[in-house]
Amino acid sequence: MAIHHESFDTIIIGAGQAGPGLASALDGRGEKVALFEARAFGGTCLNDGCRPTKAMRASGRVAHLARTSAKMGVHTGDVTVNLAEVVARKDELIDAWRDGGSDYYENHETISYVVATARITGRDGEAFLVDYDDGSSAPKTVTAKRVIVNSGARSVPPPVPGLDGIDWLDHHRILEITDIPDHLVVLGGSYIGLEFGQMFARFGSKVTIVERAPRIIAREDADISEAVAGMLRREGLDVREGADVDQIEATEKGARIHLKGGDNLDASHVLVAAGRIPNSDDIGLDSIGVETDERGYITTDEHFKTNVEGVYAVGDVNGRGAFTHTSYQDGTILADHLGGGDQSVAGRIPTYGLFTDPPLGRVGMTLTQAQDAGLDVEVSITPGDGVTKAALDGETEGLWKLVVDKTTDRVVGASFFGLYGDEAVQAVSVLMHVDAPASELATWLPIHPTSAEFLPTFYGGLEKP
Repeated sequence: MAIHHESFDTIIIGAGQAGPGLASALDGRGEKVALFEARAFGGTCLNDGCRPTKAMRASGRVAHLARTSAKMGVHTGDVTVNLAEVVARKDELIDAWRDGGSDYYENHETISYVVATARITGRDGEAFLVDYDDGSSAPKTVTAKRVIVNSGARSVPPPVPGLDGIDWLDHHRILEITDIPDHLVVLGGSYIGLEFGQMFARFGSKVTIVERAPRIIAREDADISEAVAGMLRREGLDVREGADVDQIEATEKGARIHLKGGDNLDASHVLVAAGRIPNSDDIGLDSIGVETDERGYITTDEHFKTNVEGVYAVGDVNGRGAFTHTSYQDGTILADHLGGGDQSVAGRIPTYGLFTDPPLGRVGMTLTQAQDAGLDVEVSITPGDGVTKAALDGETEGLWKLVVDKTTDRVVGASFFGLYGDEAVQAVSVLMHVDAPASELATWLPIHPTSAEFLPTFYGGLEKP
């Protein structure tokens, strides 16, 4: 970890999914680059987001398969989960990835990588002033012609009376507990809450999910939400939709959640899985006049340029997609743009997954969004037990939806909830990104037996909703 210069071509604030790749790309072009990270290399995804949660999800899936293996003719004894061992496995994986990345940049001969809080403090002519505090002495100042903000986002608790009086968990802290909760109450029925809820139910906890909206994952079509909720309920989770918390009080064994309407839930642990804000409020944007929207996200154009010449924002902080893959692509697009290329974010199609088990793979519009946009759409819907691969593997939960614009012969969206739905949806994503006709699916030759093999069948089943 070293500062090789006092003046740089580019300073990058944040070593999440976009920052390191950008640093390497610009360094490869001969620029003097500094990369600052306030916490840990790799950002949310690597440290307490995608990768650690999916490592622990894998343990929950193994436990579930073992408990339900009798239907496949495989018989086991009692299945128990040692959460400390699950966490140790997760930590071993994450530590190796994080240490490998940080070691590479800490020992880099030309890129200056510094673990420190960095803050923009103004300008000196055409150069930007950036102060950094690595804890070793008084803050120091470096300058750069260009600043790229990759500062990410953070969890914020909802304004629930009494929440500050209990020792609640967020998605960071729950990854570190080593005793299985007796009763985990999850506040929030969206992607993070559902993934952790199912995971801990499979570990052995009683789990209640409390969602104030009329249904969980409310951004999805109602039938997809219902399919996911039904799957979770069949696994034993108590999914409360349209349930609002009146107040929370501390108890000897944890917390009592008072729901509006009179119901009470006694929890040993409470996971708050609702609310995130961008890390844009304490990095000095106001010192140079960088604009943010009403939610605090940095406003950018299709090349991630802010309203201030020479300042860019990539990753979660720009509000263009709070996912690892969107952050990473932000970095590749900006690197291309700064090198004179023509890539931009303008044509990005929303693509993401919900990693319950089975997962939900999503691309483009939902059916509801397509109809609201006035498109002349057709839809094909298939239940999970209609997919041969799912039947063979004995995992038939799911609902598969393909939405096509009849006028343009283009797929406008897909919601694949089912075994390997997160993988199958990527074939549709490629089709959409290259703007190929939906009818190409009719002549596509997929491998049998796979989940994706039903894409030609889905296309053939299109009809008016």
